[in-house]
Amino acid sequence: MRPTSTSGFYLSRKTVVICSFLILVLLVVCTVLAILYGKLIAEKTGSPTLEPPSTDWETAAPGRQGPWNNSRLPNSLIARNYQLELWPRSLSGLERPSHFFGQVNVTVTCIKETEVILLHSHGLLYTGVTIVSLIPPDIRCTWLAVENDYLVIELNEKLITGADYIIQANYSGKLEEYSTGLFISNYTEWGVNKTVIASQMEPVYARSVFPCFDEPVMKATFDIRLVHRPQFVALSNMPVIHFSERLEKNGAWKVTTFNTSVKMSTYLVALVISDYGCVNTTSNGVEIRVWADKQAISNGEAHYAINVLGPIFSFFEEYFNVSYPLSKLDVVALPELEMDAMENWGLLTFREEILLSHPDGLIGYQFEITRVIAHELAHQWFGNLVTMYWWNDLWLNEGLARYFEFMGASVVFPTEKTENIILVDELTNSHPVAEKEEHVRTPEEIYLMFSSVTYNKGADVIAIASRIMTKELLAKGLRSYLKTFSYSNTVTDDIWNHLQMAIDSQDAIKLPASVKSILDTWAKQEGFPLITVNTTSGIITQEDNVENKMENSMSNKSWFIPVFWVKSGSKQPVIWLEEKYKTIPEVKCTTDEEWVLLNFNISAFYRVNYDDSNWHRLSLQLNNDSSVIPVINRAQMISDAFHLARVGHVDIEIALGMTMYLAKEKENLVWFNAMEHLKHIESMLTATSSYGLYKKFFFDRVVPFYHYQMKSINHVFKNINNVDINIPLFVSTIETVCRLNLKDCLDQATSLFSQFMSNPAVNRIPYIFREVICCGAIKAGTIIEWDFVFSIYQMHISISEDLDLLSAMACTTDPWMLTRYLHYAMDESKIPKDYSWRVFEYVVHYPIGWFLAWNFIRANWKMFQPPKTEYIELENLIWTLSDGFTSNFQIKELELFLNNTAKGHEWSTLLEGLNVKLQKKLKWKEKNNPKIYNWLSKNVG
Repeated sequence: MRPTSTSGFYLSRKTVVICSFLILVLLVVCTVLAILYGKLIAEKTGSPTLEPPSTDWETAAPGRQGPWNNSRLPNSLIARNYQLELWPRSLSGLERPSHFFGQVNVTVTCIKETEVILLHSHGLLYTGVTIVSLIPPDIRCTWLAVENDYLVIELNEKLITGADYIIQANYSGKLEEYSTGLFISNYTEWGVNKTVIASQMEPVYARSVFPCFDEPVMKATFDIRLVHRPQFVALSNMPVIHFSERLEKNGAWKVTTFNTSVKMSTYLVALVISDYGCVNTTSNGVEIRVWADKQAISNGEAHYAINVLGPIFSFFEEYFNVSYPLSKLDVVALPELEMDAMENWGLLTFREEILLSHPDGLIGYQFEITRVIAHELAHQWFGNLVTMYWWNDLWLNEGLARYFEFMGASVVFPTEKTENIILVDELTNSHPVAEKEEHVRTPEEIYLMFSSVTYNKGADVIAIASRIMTKELLAKGLRSYLKTFSYSNTVTDDIWNHLQMAIDSQDAIKLPASVKSILDTWAKQEGFPLITVNTTSGIITQEDNVENKMENSMSNKSWFIPVFWVKSGSKQPVIWLEEKYKTIPEVKCTTDEEWVLLNFNISAFYRVNYDDSNWHRLSLQLNNDSSVIPVINRAQMISDAFHLARVGHVDIEIALGMTMYLAKEKENLVWFNAMEHLKHIESMLTATSSYGLYKKFFFDRVVPFYHYQMKSINHVFKNINNVDINIPLFVSTIETVCRLNLKDCLDQATSLFSQFMSNPAVNRIPYIFREVICCGAIKAGTIIEWDFVFSIYQMHISISEDLDLLSAMACTTDPWMLTRYLHYAMDESKIPKDYSWRVFEYVVHYPIGWFLAWNFIRANWKMFQPPKTEYIELENLIWTLSDGFTSNFQIKELELFLNNTAKGHEWSTLLEGLNVKLQKKLKWKEKNNPKIYNWLSKNVG
């Protein structure tokens, strides 16, 4: 209560209420007028200052602590709207733009009193910064805190909580030559050199294009205006609403104004200025356009993309049960981009080779294009509509998009197996899928989150959820998640809560614990488990899947594992393994015919080890009838066995035994895994007593698969365009059997190559087979074939063809031709210096080439000194050369040579790394070569 007043005048309660209301209305009106005034300034301001701004701004913290010392923004302001104009142009009067000039009005609301305004800014130079409001605060000083990328505005008084302010800035920046921020790229169209300007804001490059609150949670709307030459087309996230003209002494400029955007994060802002053409379609009332250079459009290279975008887009709209909120979707093929593609809302950008496809393009490559398109379309919901709160939860964007890219691709390729767990390999310096927020603060730490863990294991976590709660309940939970958090931000627990709500809405599916309790063990700790099964005792154990046993003994990790399994082909009830070990009597095998297989159809990402007897029974089953075991499990068993042999959990004979049946195997997924491991063993056995037997073992298994693949294309390589086949695997198979001297492969290569030689302009070798066919022909041929390939190389048709031909020329087995080739590599009139070191890397991959290259390097050491070759390239070459080392004597010889001859460079770090690699290799050979020799002697006829 307040004491009674004894002086002054009296106002009735009614009068007070009316006056208060009028004052409030006046404040609102004044605030609106102030905001409109700021917008008017943005609309009326003509050309920004076209001279580079002064660089004498203070760019270091003024010797005191403040919020600028924190890498994260303070929670004092909320961004509402950006009015942004960008004008790329040249400072030198040349036609090619080199800089851009910008004006921005950022409308913010103060939610906590502050005397300091921080906006992210990187590499931008300012001509002026002002603040507009009903009562504008005085600016004490403005400076750049470079360490944390801040534009710092210090005020003489505090901003008022609840009040709106407009931060205005005029500035300039440099157009990047590499694909970050606002960048410029070159391309050729019908022989004419052209440029395109585009943007890549993710993750933290928006701050290099305009001052902003560059954190995902700081969503706002954007009003964007681009100034460009009239012959170009400007694109942004939203449709164009207005064109106007701006005149200056250097000519007319076109001003393209775009509609106000939906609420979105700064990293999704997108801009493209180009002379491109487009093809278009519509889907559910949304206009979809694919843009590319006009030559590519004329050649029909955008037709495949435009034909698959609509069906996948419609599928996602129906599946997510959330409409796409924009009226258009532009998709642009750029000459270069940091990543394969970027999901900017309403303006997807792709590296052109990831989007464009020749009308007669290969089905295998078209599937890869489809996957990337599906990935970026899935982001329109997971990432754009609903965004992770901070980069530590990037998997909520990328893991979900990776999961749905397979589902989206199945719309176009319904026969592809798209719903299985991604087979993951071990990762050094790994991190959890959902990292702790305090571990991801700086740009460098943010970049590290863009890893295969985030993408692949993130997708795997969702796949586990699908297996344990059904696809239908997963879809229900995700739809609820999308609707609840539209235009907002989330953390990992938010998606768990909505999946749990889906579980709780029915009674058919019951889990042994909450969704969070189960999936946190997969998402919030790094690595994945190894399950060991003893079919004699029935004991199942889990442990951290690490190579170092000492490290494993110190680990206290455990996972909540759903174990789907079969016994002798019959499905068994799921086992939930939460403990370190558990006894399951049903797992025991009591006869020589019984076997168990865990992780049936790959329900989660973990490796499985069995007792030797069960491994043997599984091998027998594969030999007798492999169809009883699913394809993905056959692939995983081979992968598990070789990994476990490498780290010492099983003998190498177990792993080799799992490949005995491969002569009967026709599935790509199995061979994709097997080929990698069989080639690795081959490389390890070079120059050992086992090599001859192993080559025959490998030959006998891979040749039937080669014939199966050749039959699928009717033994005509050009038919590859009409067949759904795994292109990289097919090429790898051909390379392998030609290397193993299969006569049919060498004859095929020689025949195709002869046609090529007879008329190079007409009988072009399909580019995917170019390297392997030329390699086979050179291997089987003479100097005539080698010189012909070299003459084609000298035409320099393309970088990819140059590299393919340089690699193929290393396939000759004639020592004098290889020696001549090495001399060519040091002659810039024959091979440019940028390629010379590649020639040596190609040559040393072959046993005869290794000896020749090593002797050549030592004999001609002076030719390898900088600037002829940079030390980093030289170190890479020596590292590759070390692959051929088979004894400690050789590395001692290298060490002596480098320290005595190659003075002027520090080699100790390189030599230390080489020694570690060699000792690991020698230890493996000492342990496994005798075992492999004995096993091959018994099993190779």
